[in-house]
Amino acid sequence: MPLDLFEKILDQLPGTPIINLEGSGEPTMAKDLPRYIQACTERGLKSYIYTNGLKLQGQFMKDCVDAGLSAVRFSIIGYSDWKYKIWMNSDEYHTIWDNIRELKRYAFFTDNECDVSTYHLITNNENINFEMVEYTKKIRKEGVTGYIWKMHNWSGNYKPGYERNKTERRTCGRPFAPEVTIRSGGHPGHNGAVTSCCQTLGPPNETKSVMGHLDDQTLDEVWNGDRYKTLRKAHAEKDFDSLDFCKDCDFLYDDPEVLVWTNDPNMKVGQMLGTNLNLLTPKEI
Repeated sequence: MPLDLFEKILDQLPGTPIINLEGSGEPTMAKDLPRYIQACTERGLKSYIYTNGLKLQGQFMKDCVDAGLSAVRFSIIGYSDWKYKIWMNSDEYHTIWDNIRELKRYAFFTDNECDVSTYHLITNNENINFEMVEYTKKIRKEGVTGYIWKMHNWSGNYKPGYERNKTERRTCGRPFAPEVTIRSGGHPGHNGAVTSCCQTLGPPNETKSVMGHLDDQTLDEVWNGDRYKTLRKAHAEKDFDSLDFCKDCDFLYDDPEVLVWTNDPNMKVGQMLGTNLNLLTPKEI
């Protein structure tokens, strides 16, 4: 996203929301990421990223932390180097953990408050207990906050490689929550697409989920526009089949074990990570 558009969007935000500097891609691919972090910091806004962690090292990592990055979550899928190789198609398992240690040391010695956590997926639902134990061994050894989740499908974009117990569908809460997802791009010729949520990754559902664009509309115009009203009405009436980008999403079903394990003492059922927002008690604003 062009930096000037990003700053224009920040200046439209009410209150002091937490800014997640990625939605479904790899934020460290942006070589000028520290400038976006700094833009948040200058406005008194906390910022955080979810990353595979490969490029978050050396001077680039230091620049991000010094710019005021509040939190980093490293995505590590696979509880060992060989399992990581299968799922991430990379031999960098040990490099990622080295980068985590480097960031923690740098933040500590420079007195920067930058929380570090890790994100993991169960790769075989028939072997949950074993994988959980293997993951937690590493999490505890490295002294980080960890989250282990079941696999999920991204709003039905992909055929999931698992079975899900399908309970009666109910709203996920996102259309009514004080949360907004803004992409860097959008429909042809546009930037700053506002989408229904962060789960509509890639074709075909991302394009269908666009609520408007902030390169030619204000956030208020999009938030209170017809497409958002249609989205909220469908969720309120449980008419999910009218929404291609919602109807097959896992988040419409209850699964008490979707978060398999965490050592985060502040985590609550229904809480949106990085916020105090609870999707089980949504309030339209």
